[in-house]
Amino acid sequence: MKNDFDFIKEKFDTDGVKAPDSITENTVFAQLDGVKPVKVKKSKKGMVIGITSAAAASVAVITAGAFIAANVLSQPIGTPVAISGTAKLMQFNTRDEIRQAVGDAIQFQNNLNNYGVIDGGDWYEALDGAAAGNSEKVFSAESAVGSASGSSGGSSSHNSTYVQHTGVDEADNIKTDSEYIYYLSPTSNGMRHQIQIYRAAQKDTELVSEITELNDNNFREFYVNGDRLVILSQNYYRDSVTEAAVYDITDRSAPKLMDSFLQSGSYVSSRMIDDTLYMVSDYYANREDYMPSTYYRNATPDEVPVSCTYSVETPANSNFLVVSSVDTKDGAKALSTKSILGSAEDVYCNQDYLYVTASEYEAQDYSNVINRFASLYKPTTVKTQIVKFSLNDSLDAVASCYVNGQVNNQYSLDEHNGNLRVATTSINELTDYDVNNLYVLDSGLNQIGAVEGFAENESIKAVRYMGDTAYVITYEQTDPLFVIDLTNPSDPQILGEVKISGFSTMLVPVDENTVLGIGYNTDEYYYTDMEVQDGIKIVTFDVTDKTNPQVKDTKVFKNYNSAVQYNPKALLVNPERNDYTIPFAYYSGYYSDGNSYSGVINFKVTDGKIDIVDEYRSDVFATNDSDGTEVDRCVYIGNTIYMLGEKWNYGSVDSIENAYDIYRTAIDCVEYK
Repeated sequence: MKNDFDFIKEKFDTDGVKAPDSITENTVFAQLDGVKPVKVKKSKKGMVIGITSAAAASVAVITAGAFIAANVLSQPIGTPVAISGTAKLMQFNTRDEIRQAVGDAIQFQNNLNNYGVIDGGDWYEALDGAAAGNSEKVFSAESAVGSASGSSGGSSSHNSTYVQHTGVDEADNIKTDSEYIYYLSPTSNGMRHQIQIYRAAQKDTELVSEITELNDNNFREFYVNGDRLVILSQNYYRDSVTEAAVYDITDRSAPKLMDSFLQSGSYVSSRMIDDTLYMVSDYYANREDYMPSTYYRNATPDEVPVSCTYSVETPANSNFLVVSSVDTKDGAKALSTKSILGSAEDVYCNQDYLYVTASEYEAQDYSNVINRFASLYKPTTVKTQIVKFSLNDSLDAVASCYVNGQVNNQYSLDEHNGNLRVATTSINELTDYDVNNLYVLDSGLNQIGAVEGFAENESIKAVRYMGDTAYVITYEQTDPLFVIDLTNPSDPQILGEVKISGFSTMLVPVDENTVLGIGYNTDEYYYTDMEVQDGIKIVTFDVTDKTNPQVKDTKVFKNYNSAVQYNPKALLVNPERNDYTIPFAYYSGYYSDGNSYSGVINFKVTDGKIDIVDEYRSDVFATNDSDGTEVDRCVYIGNTIYMLGEKWNYGSVDSIENAYDIYRTAIDCVEYK
């Protein structure tokens, strides 16, 4: 009678799939030798399930993985494009091939839903049936196929949006020039449907116009580029569509819609370089005949051409990544569109390449056969799909790959000297704990170097790259800053680390020897060992000696919160004054003084020391139960800081019809000290 390993090997051989060299009976049991049960730890990365012993767990997981690999992913998709990458991009030849691939991806998900959950008891019978030569109970073989420095730029007269790469603009919900402030204001129960344009005049600031023309859309964010305003929005009232609407704002009091371009899918992100917009959406095809399309407003949609449609090597679902380049100088002229069978979640972009990332979960809780034996736990693992586009006229799809783990945000990625550096948090499958990694990929997205498994039981909260050095913040109970040397891309090395309570969610280069961290203060919850987030923490790290980084200074604001803690664009940098400003709201705790207020904190960093220049508490932004208002964002023009936020006044609602219309924009200003 064949044992499990013989059976798995036979399945691989029969279906023409090469099993990983590391999967042998001897190597697996060698890995399991001495392994003891570990403590239960549920990870945010996915579900967990119980299994008996390490040996039984690994055999079951490998068996399930073998069936999926051999029976679900054995069919190629199209023909490979002449590009490199650890996961090849495949280009389709016909529309039927695309439909087949979408149908296969849908079937793959259905199979996982049917057999891949804890309650999927039929999977146990499927394994028994397969072992007995009955393949009908299993899957049919025919069934499937981060930058050198961020900047808010700006001249001495006004700021611009804080961005990851100078020269690559990022959309936001607030912009300014030397005279006007543009703000995406919430209305109708928080759904954003209007752009407000204010003429900045300190206390006499006035609203000059509002854009509500696209009133069936949920405005997401926008750009201001000279006399052009570009609004990115999501339409929820018909098939998922992302729209880029270009307005002529030569006359700020009367914006005029010039044109708009639409593409299938939910809005993910965008970038703008000069007059060219790059927009990314994620389109879910829940039927095999659903294809991503593009069109101009009030025109008939056109499906993305077959010649512009690709697939990652092993798509886990039927989502399409859709990316378009659009010339916004004289309207919304589409230049090129590409669609990739593969999801989209976030974007990293420099002036040459656009990288689109997505998390892909690999469920290991395939069956009750695992659940029948159990005391260990196997979490769902995750990998990150990366697709690279060249920002040339054709918007060429260049390469794709997978890396182990999940990225934190766009700052987890950075390209330097042709290499992409990617920091991730993953699961150590032997201990079930979070661990962290930093991978170096060449121009074809082939891995050339890595440092893996550091900061066990912690996850990445912030990353910043400065030339050949990466600074990585992880957190569980303390906030370690890791300094990683990338001078030799094939052999990254952790040089040093320093720990501090709390954790930073963004890192800002101050100078070559100083890194500023902004994030959360943490404290123990009363008389327990549980840590809770409790306010804003600003910290500076001295990295003069990269092997021995030091905490230089800290400032803590208990019971404060700020948009900058989760949105880097909320940081206001004034390069002329060499200072920083963040919005804040203070809410008194249960044992506090009962006061609540909101405003801005302005500070400088000099020789690593944090100097609080001003903590302005606004009278306009009162935070009480009946008229709750807090500063959401701030900009500066000249010597004045302008604060804008959402004002909700429940006392103003006088009818059911007006019950949701309680949001108003509040504005205040203060002079720099």
